[in-house]
Amino acid sequence: MNYFEAILLAVIQGLTEFLPVSSSAHLILFSEISGGNQNLFYDVSLHLGTLIAVMFYFKSDIKEIFRSIIKDRSLIRNQLSRNLIISSMPTLILGYILVDFIDVYLRTSLIIAFTTIFFAMVLYLATFKPQTKKDLSDISTIDALVIGLFQSLSLIPGTSRSGITISAALFLGFDNQTASRFSFLLAIPTIGAIASYLLLTAEWKDLLSYAEFNLLGIFISFLIAYATIDFFIRFINRIGFLPFIIYRMILGTFLIYFLF
Repeated sequence: MNYFEAILLAVIQGLTEFLPVSSSAHLILFSEISGGNQNLFYDVSLHLGTLIAVMFYFKSDIKEIFRSIIKDRSLIRNQLSRNLIISSMPTLILGYILVDFIDVYLRTSLIIAFTTIFFAMVLYLATFKPQTKKDLSDISTIDALVIGLFQSLSLIPGTSRSGITISAALFLGFDNQTASRFSFLLAIPTIGAIASYLLLTAEWKDLLSYAEFNLLGIFISFLIAYATIDFFIRFINRIGFLPFIIYRMILGTFLIYFLF
């Protein structure tokens, strides 16, 4: 890996982690096109950068959760904390069970091509649902579980974690901004678990060997991810999801044409 590849990967991760276009798909495709083979610690760095970005952006929500945990001495007394835990569990459990199967059989350009198109259609259909719920406090335990089950589909490359969770929230009647906010907050336990898993399975000598690349990845992915979240939250009610749906359809169609 050289500095150009490291910067480009960090930009891709920062942009696509929170947009409904699938970060894993873009990273896999980039690796296949460039022939590169990034080290596992760099993957950790990119995830840490985006994790720090979402925690920093939603710091008021995080502070409120921690205040509640300290006050009530419980992780589930706070509604938002409880819902995030419930929503994250299906993906974490299934991801742990299916990680080898996914790596061997699903991380292919063909799978990405079809999931990119299929889940673009899912998001498109979700936008037609009447939006009657406009606050995070409207998310019930059942809503959280449904969103969590949808999120587990993001284990399939090309699905998009943010895209499928936003789709689920839209189907449940939440407006664009509330669906997006919960999706981004749900990234905290999900990405945190992924980063922890990668740290536990990586060769620690790589941490020192690639320290400059790892620090660069954290910094750039943080900046890009923070800017992406801010733009998305500010303008999603104005621009809607159609631009992302069209992009996914074009990308998937191009991949199918290229593969066949």
